[in-house]
Amino acid sequence: MDRTLQAMSVFAHIARVGSFTAAAELLGISAGSASTLVRQLEGHLGVMLLHRSTRCIRLTAEGTQYFEHCERILGEIDEMKDRLGGGGKIAKGRLAVDVDQEVAHTLLPLVPGFRAEFPDVDLRVDVGGEQDGLIANGVDCAVVVGQLADSSLRSRRVGDFHAVTVASPAYLARRGTPHGLDELHAHDVIHYTPRRFGPPREFCFGVGADEVRVKLAERICVNDARAVLRYAAEGVGIAQVCRRMAAEELAAGRLVGVLEEYGPAPLPISVLYTDRRHVPMSIRAFIDWIQLQLDRGQAEPVAALSRHAIEARETSASWIANARVAAGRLGQGGARRPAPIFAGA
Repeated sequence: MDRTLQAMSVFAHIARVGSFTAAAELLGISAGSASTLVRQLEGHLGVMLLHRSTRCIRLTAEGTQYFEHCERILGEIDEMKDRLGGGGKIAKGRLAVDVDQEVAHTLLPLVPGFRAEFPDVDLRVDVGGEQDGLIANGVDCAVVVGQLADSSLRSRRVGDFHAVTVASPAYLARRGTPHGLDELHAHDVIHYTPRRFGPPREFCFGVGADEVRVKLAERICVNDARAVLRYAAEGVGIAQVCRRMAAEELAAGRLVGVLEEYGPAPLPISVLYTDRRHVPMSIRAFIDWIQLQLDRGQAEPVAALSRHAIEARETSASWIANARVAAGRLGQGGARRPAPIFAGA
């Protein structure tokens, strides 16, 4: 291999794994040789590509840009090699995927099926759904929910994300059931924050053909979708959660739907990946596979809810009525009624 291409490959491996030693082991060379090749590459380019310290290795700003180009160039070389060798239609190699929390519970159990179908792909899956920093973090593609930010990444819509507004029977017995969007301001709500340190997702509702976003007090914001669901089931407040994720709690009556006549429009589920002239077969195979899985499962939560909806609603209505009667009896006996979970609500 040309020495510059070899140095580019070594640098790209180091950028992915964050270690000279680990990258050298993957490439079958010594750590010293890897370090020498990167120093020579930096000298040839006239810039520093890596910040080195005893604790970690980080890409410089120039290193991040160069890594993106390295990935594209090396990927195209490998792709052409496979095409000329007759292996261009085989998905193989390493594939790092980042999956949004809100769809991870649906997709992660299916991952062994992908590996069974594409045994030559070495798959790494992280749960997070970050739209930024894919290249710097060595991620090949990301499955994200919601409207996409402007970026240089390519995207493909693979499915729809359906949200449902829910609360526990205990919460509704204590605070009452909202029947209009304007009544939400008097309630405790649980916000989900899709991105670390980012803004919480606003509550969205459908009013006729229009989408209405309701700005509500951010009394509790969590960037863990499972925690939002758990808090809602425990009576902390009203939440908007993934319909698939909430199906079991709704069917069991631990959660009930509220403001269902204002159901929000579905959000897109998209796969983001780097903009390359020749997209590796492993990425193409994963995108096709995930779209097929989402298409197959799109109606499953709806069917499950339909089977249990009447029973769950009757159970929840009975629970709320009994809880209100019990609260009234306590009030007659001089006992204090439960205070709102959030002061000033």
